[in-house]
Amino acid sequence: MKRLLVVNNNNESHKVMEAMPIFDTGTATYSRKVQSDRLTTLFNLNTNVNKYKKKEVIYAEGNHPVQLYFIKKGIVKTYKCNSEGKELITGIYGEGEYLGYVALLEETVYKDIAVAVEYAELAVIPKDEFEGMMETDWQVARKFINLLAKDIAEKEQLLLGLAYNSLRKKVAEALILLSRKYKDAIKISRDNLAAIAGTATESLIRTLGEFRQEKLIDISEGYITIINEGKLKTMLN
Repeated sequence: MKRLLVVNNNNESHKVMEAMPIFDTGTATYSRKVQSDRLTTLFNLNTNVNKYKKKEVIYAEGNHPVQLYFIKKGIVKTYKCNSEGKELITGIYGEGEYLGYVALLEETVYKDIAVAVEYAELAVIPKDEFEGMMETDWQVARKFINLLAKDIAEKEQLLLGLAYNSLRKKVAEALILLSRKYKDAIKISRDNLAAIAGTATESLIRTLGEFRQEKLIDISEGYITIINEGKLKTMLN
């Protein structure tokens, strides 16, 4: 398979149905029908949208959350900086994903920085409205319990990968992750891609060159095209 990358509260609204993937075998995705919750419906109808330029900060570490974000367009990264200013990517979020909910649920400050990787549009709802839904709508509560569990699992996998994965596996995993976040093509800086992979920029560039020679990817004008996703996935096993 070829994939492109570039480095109401109205009760009737609850009846909206959407297909949700259960698992991907690599050749076919099996799905089931689930009911769309009130929060998803609200965000889909929400016209209160904030627009961010590339590299513009969405929220800063230490700030108190006052709203929940929902990404309508673009890609957002969250990261922390060490004492030397080096970035550690803590998350990559794409269209249709929520942002900033951990601090809201923990009733604490943001523990990282959120920045638009490219032009982005984020819908927002106030903190008190979100908290009201969490208390009164079981679908919304279950959604964010699942998201928190997923976050923990992904962070564990990230730490294990940074500690034990080979350079090639780190880069392959970063490419596959990004392929899930972008719809058509991704153009991401080599520095950002290196930070996601947890490696030095020079090592990343060298590994991308190897992948290109092996016809796993193609690179043209900053755009990365995954030619053999199956072979990249085998590196992760």
